[in-house]
Amino acid sequence: MTETIVDPQQEAQAEALFRERYDANVRRTDRLFAYLLLGEWALALAIAIWFSPYGWSGKIRTVHVHVPVAIFLGGAITLPPVLLAFTRPGWTVTRYVIAIAQMLFSGLLIHLSGGRIETHFHIFGSLAFLAFYRDWKVFVPATVIVAADHLIRQALWPESVYGIANPEAWRFLEHAFWVVFEDLFLVVSCLIGVAEMRKIAAQQIAVEKTQGAARELAIAASIQMAILPSEVAVPGLEVSAKMIATDEVGGDYYDVLPVADGCWIAVGDVAGHGFRAGLAMLQAQSALSALVRRSPDARPSELWSDLNYTFYDNVRTRLHNDEHMTMSLLRYHRDGRVEIVGAHEEILVWRSAKKQVEVIPLRGTWVGVSRTAFAEEQTLRLAVGDLLVLYTDGIIEARDPSSGRMLGLDPVRDVVVRDHANSTGEIRDAIFDLTTAGGRDDDASVIVLRYCGVEAAAAAA
Repeated sequence: MTETIVDPQQEAQAEALFRERYDANVRRTDRLFAYLLLGEWALALAIAIWFSPYGWSGKIRTVHVHVPVAIFLGGAITLPPVLLAFTRPGWTVTRYVIAIAQMLFSGLLIHLSGGRIETHFHIFGSLAFLAFYRDWKVFVPATVIVAADHLIRQALWPESVYGIANPEAWRFLEHAFWVVFEDLFLVVSCLIGVAEMRKIAAQQIAVEKTQGAARELAIAASIQMAILPSEVAVPGLEVSAKMIATDEVGGDYYDVLPVADGCWIAVGDVAGHGFRAGLAMLQAQSALSALVRRSPDARPSELWSDLNYTFYDNVRTRLHNDEHMTMSLLRYHRDGRVEIVGAHEEILVWRSAKKQVEVIPLRGTWVGVSRTAFAEEQTLRLAVGDLLVLYTDGIIEARDPSSGRMLGLDPVRDVVVRDHANSTGEIRDAIFDLTTAGGRDDDASVIVLRYCGVEAAAAAA
């Protein structure tokens, strides 16, 4: 059984938005009824002038007593709810007073028309209008007023409500029944309307939260891409690097940090991808950058150990996450010497003299698995024209469009052999092109470095 987790803050925001819209609807309906009641007052006066002399006298058209009744009784019914609608819109009392006034006007219009059955339709129309409030409780005073009006007038003056002098004793119950019948459907309609308003409010808050999260991810992605070096100037090296994230924020990491007599080079991959992986990647980047600045001439194994301890403490102990990462850490010297430590994908080295690719495996533990880490340190020398190719598993685990299987390392090695004479940027892009047709399921990064020699390094320095 799955359990739905409700965000209390989001729930409170949805309720506040619902309340705001519900109150706005009530205020708007109050004003509509104010204008409706004023119109009904004018209608009552018109009926008293034009209809009552015939409806009640039946012979001679004269100014009927109903004219002052329409003026004064109609005014007494109209003015209190109208004043409340404009001075206290949204109040619960205001809509109850309006509901009572609306039903009293139905009774007045029925009386002025001589109990015409057609005028009784005003009751049902008024109930439908009251449903605009989406508050089922307004039907309670409205229904009570209709039932009481019919009961009292049937006892005292039945002709004024039914148009006949001797109606059946149960006639008021028949009218009340149809009012209650309509009430039942209107109450259900109000409950459904309120539920829909709550649902719409919750959906809007959820959408706004999603959009806000998307904006935050876009900001995080822009920060991440800004941190990664786009152009690197290192004496003696031609460097090209690129990272493509599967999600807005990627878990891949690469960096080139120039120091005296060369630079530090790192490439890594946090397990998984997305926001949490990107956060762990930023932890690694900031930690390594600080360590290099503190100890630019340290042994790679020393920096590796410090990086692992810092990463573990930040991610595991403080953030209580379980992210870890694979990483290669290289210390390049201007004379072509490269010291390597880490546990990551194999490094490809194009040897220009032999015209072949050398594969260097890395052995060690992942960063962040425990407070202590082991990694075997290796050293190699680059000759002029040699290439170093570093990459993450998003490259070799991309799909071959023809077979559907993972690419593996061979196609990458073939690109290096084929394009070794091209610029490092062209080689990098050709490696990425391998992954375009079949698609990638993970973040992918590539760094291509060409050693240009001590003289080039000295000239650049």
